[in-house]
Formats: sequence, C-alpha cells, structure tokens
Amino acid sequence: MAAETASTDERIKACTESYLCLDRLPRPVISLITIVLPFVAMAAVALAPLDLESDIKYTLAVFVCIAMLWTFGALPLAVTALLVPVLLVFFGIFTPVGALAPFADPVVFLLIGGLIIAEAFRVNGLDKRIAYRLVNMARGDIWMTFIALMAISAVLAMWISNTATVALLLPVVLNIASRANGDGRKVATLYLLGICMATAFGSMSTIIGSPVNAIAFGLLNKVVPWTFLDWIVVGGAVSLSLLALVYLVLPRVIPPTSDGIDLAPITKELSEMGPVKKKEAITLAIFLPTVGLWIGGGWTTQVLGLTPGFLSAAVVSLIAAFLLFATRAIDWSDARRISWEVFLIIGAGLSIGHALEATGTAAWFAGVLTDLTGGQALLVMMLLIGFLTVTVGTMLSNSATVSIMVPIVISMSSTVGIDPRFLVLVVAFCASISFITPVGTPPVTLAYSTGFFTRRDLARAGFIITVPAVILVVLIVYALVTLGWT
Repeated sequence: MAAETASTDERIKACTESYLCLDRLPRPVISLITIVLPFVAMAAVALAPLDLESDIKYTLAVFVCIAMLWTFGALPLAVTALLVPVLLVFFGIFTPVGALAPFADPVVFLLIGGLIIAEAFRVNGLDKRIAYRLVNMARGDIWMTFIALMAISAVLAMWISNTATVALLLPVVLNIASRANGDGRKVATLYLLGICMATAFGSMSTIIGSPVNAIAFGLLNKVVPWTFLDWIVVGGAVSLSLLALVYLVLPRVIPPTSDGIDLAPITKELSEMGPVKKKEAITLAIFLPTVGLWIGGGWTTQVLGLTPGFLSAAVVSLIAAFLLFATRAIDWSDARRISWEVFLIIGAGLSIGHALEATGTAAWFAGVLTDLTGGQALLVMMLLIGFLTVTVGTMLSNSATVSIMVPIVISMSSTVGIDPRFLVLVVAFCASISFITPVGTPPVTLAYSTGFFTRRDLARAGFIITVPAVILVVLIVYALVTLGWT
C-alpha cells in the first residue's frame, strides 16, 4: 500500500509539473521557482507600503505565500500546512495557542473516525466487493455499467476520500474498458471521467466525504448552527442532481462506440471472494448504526437523557473507531496506512480561515466583492460567487479555495445582510467542481495520467459539465435555504 501511495503521489506530481511546463526545467530551477518565489512574494506584500492595517497586510502576506506553495505543489500539502501556524505566530497574528487551536477542531475528530471506518472497508475488501457486485449486475451493458461505476464511485466517496476511491476503481475501469467490443479507448475515457465526476459529486453528500466539506462545515458552524443532517439534506440533493447531469450529458460529449463488455474476469474474481466474511459483517454492523447516529445523534441524546453532546458527530466517530479496533475488524497496523496528513491540511485551512476572519482581512476582501456583486439580486450574486470559486479552484487546491473563500463570503453575507448559508454552501460545493484542467484535483490528475484522453478532451468535457453544474448548485441551495429545509 505504501508503494502504491508513493506511486500515486509521483504520478500526480509528474502530471502537475508537465501541465505547468516545469518538467522541461532543471530540478534546481524548479525548486527555486516553486519554493523560493512564494516567500519572496510574502516578503514583498509584508513590506509594501499598502494602506492597510498591519494585521490585514501580514495576513495577506501569509495567504499569498501559502496559496502559491499549494498551487505550485513543490512541497506536499501537509508540509505546507505545517507552515501556516508558524507564519501566523511569526507575524504576531495569533499566539501559538490561537494558531494551533483549529487543528483540534471537532470536525477533525469527526474525520478521524471516518477515515478509520473507510480503512476498515478497504482492509476487509468491502469496497471492492461492492464495486464488483454492482458492475457485475450491469451484465456487460455499456450504459448500465456506466451507471454502476458512477453509483459505486459516489457511494464510496461519501465515506472514503475521492483520491482513494478513484485509485481503487482505476484498475477496475481499465480492465472493463479493455474488454469492450469496439473502441475501448472511448469507453475508458467515458468511464474514467465519469468516476472522477461521480466521486466529486458523491463526496458533497456528507461532511466526511471531503476535506472541503469539513473546512466549510467548521467555519460555517461558528456563525450558524449546522448539523450533520443539515449537510446531508442539501448535499444529498445537490449530489443526486449533479450525478443525473453527468449521466445525461457526458455520454453525449464522449459517445462510446461499443455494444457490450466481457465481464468474465470480474465475475470470476467476485466468485473467488466467496460469501461475506466475519470482519466484513462486523464492519457493516458498526458502520450502519454510526451513520444513523451521525444523522440522529442529537435526538437520541435527548430521548435517552444522555449528557448533551455525547452523541455529537465527532464523538460518535471516535466511538465507532474504538469499536472497530476492539472487535479486531481493523488493526493499528492497518490504521498506519491512513493518510493522516489530511488532518494537517484541514487544520491549516481552518487556521487560515480564522486568521482571515479575526484580522478583518476577510471583511476587506468582502468589501471588494460586495462592490462588484452587492448591487445584484441574490441569485445573481450566488452565481457570480459560484463561478469565481470554480475559477480559483482551477489554480488552488480545493481545500485552499474553501479556506480562502468561505471567510470572505461569511463577511460578505454580513455586509449585505443575507443568510451566510446561501454563499457558504455555494462555495463549498463549487470548490469540488474542478474538471477543466488535469491539475484541478488529484482524482482528475490520476485519471489523466493513464493517457486515455487529452487535455483538450478534458477541457471540453469539463467545461460542458461545469457551467450547468454551477447553475444547478446555486438553484438547489437557494431553494432549500429559502424554503427552510435546512
């Protein structure tokens, strides 16, 4: 698994450098550009005679440095995340306690439990069993297989990271496409882009589906009471609508020229798995009640007269993680394979968001955006923010995009006097719509690295999906928040 992870990281980095045209330069020059330049830019902003308060100027300097490091990708995201509290303390924006507090936010512990559950699925083969079962049910039909792959991608992405889901399904997709009658390359392109989009849209359904959701949830929850169930109501509606969009549009953009697939190898492997094993059953027996308590933990606490907060989403996650270890459904040696660095990224995102808010930098940005969009109707404002988020997301990581945009739109909402959920949720969902460039998200980078489609293919399909997707997100969020369904 470690070797597989390293290989994935290398493929993503190589693709990113190629896309940015850095792969043609000597390694020392690449290091100079991608590591030194962000700090030069930070110093330039910090020392510039700007007509701003010192805290705002210094926060801007940190923001510029971190954003450039995240964009260039010379250092792993987690390594850059470690720098965030260091710089915030260096410039006197926060004390060490203040800078590090977001790294222990309850949403971080919610994700700890979620990732341990996801690892239990992987270790015990539940994810592969579900994937093969759905694909086998399609009986070799091109369109039904497309639906099956999208369905399993979306369901897994609700609980497992997008990158892990795509990494799991890549060999399945390529194996299926290689056995398609006709143009297997077109089939592979359709399926690869389909699972990338399905994982992005499926992950919108839950808080633990993506670090993007976790960061947005953590920042929004500080200004508006917001629960796991609230997120599912809006995220689920958005997710299903966008999945339907992909199914209706993508096959018309990339029409496969094939009349069927030979699924004999998949059927054989599924048969070799045998019946559901004990550890798989234990994992499901813990996972299903956990989902129930994530949704109805508050109500259950009141009915049973338990200590308030005992069945909060974060505590329920930790209880589930403990039970998985206690029942031997997963061992600590398995947990070591988890991408623990994601918690540093989330903590850094929350820390930057807190800094932008506390220093007034978000309010300053909000003032600029309000001047541009404040005179518009709410729906028009939401559309502008949605497309702005997608644009920023093509240059920065999704986590960085949300960390920057959410505090700004919260301040903007306060300035124009609207419910912050309108803009925050639009930012959170639109930040996951990054399909136009190969470096938009790691799942897209992984799919692109297979070589089955070109940048032009990706840009065309990504653009055709992105525009209506943003419009759908805006309309659904507007309708559900206005009607009070959250």
